[in-house]
Amino acid sequence: MRHKGKVLFATGAGSGLARAVAQRFTREGGRVAVADFNGDAANKVAAELAGAIALQVDVSDEAGMARAVGAAHRHFGRIDCGFSAAGIAETDPIEDWALERFNRHIAIHLGGAFLCFKYLIPIMKAQGGGAIVTVASVAALVAQKHNGPYGAAKAALLQLSRQVAADVAPFNIRVNIVAPGSIQTGMTEPYMLKRGNGDLARGAVLHAQHFGVQRVGQPDEIAAPVCHLLSDEASYTTGHCMVVDGGLTLA
Repeated sequence: MRHKGKVLFATGAGSGLARAVAQRFTREGGRVAVADFNGDAANKVAAELAGAIALQVDVSDEAGMARAVGAAHRHFGRIDCGFSAAGIAETDPIEDWALERFNRHIAIHLGGAFLCFKYLIPIMKAQGGGAIVTVASVAALVAQKHNGPYGAAKAALLQLSRQVAADVAPFNIRVNIVAPGSIQTGMTEPYMLKRGNGDLARGAVLHAQHFGVQRVGQPDEIAAPVCHLLSDEASYTTGHCMVVDGGLTLA
């Protein structure tokens, strides 16, 4: 029950990694503001979690993020933790990208984290501390075919998070980053289906055949380290990028 009495504001929590984090955080005694672009998905997840609320928000919309964080703060009276995980994934040769689509990736991945920092940090300063985790990717660390805009956004997010960690450390606020490898979620399954010619299980095996552990990861395998970084167990850890990739970056 290491999160007993704590409140988490999590973006992208209607599915995937953030949903797993919200579930684990709740099991460990906390309460969660489930924020997602898909309001129905947010409502469904929140209904499954004791004490949770659902918030519909586009993380690239500043007014919307200000309202969502404010609503969570008013409802719970505090926000101790933040998890910025909303994201999209698309792959194409760079010459096939329109600037508008490129900017959308930057706005969601980088801008969404920026707005989490902007509106969560004042609350945490007033409370005397807090913890935030952002989601980068191994794509922030190594080049991947046709993944330029995503990788660029994640690399920028990694450095933004480290910069903010330095700024807020004197206020007892910790900022850390998790960099997952290939995790099986609704965002990645279309690529695995394509790899397996419609067979998801086969596609997942083929997708992971060059990893150290030779399998894709599951969302709770990211939720575990995230909830550790959000907890007091990681009280001396800030500005750290935890790579959780099954050995993908070993080669």
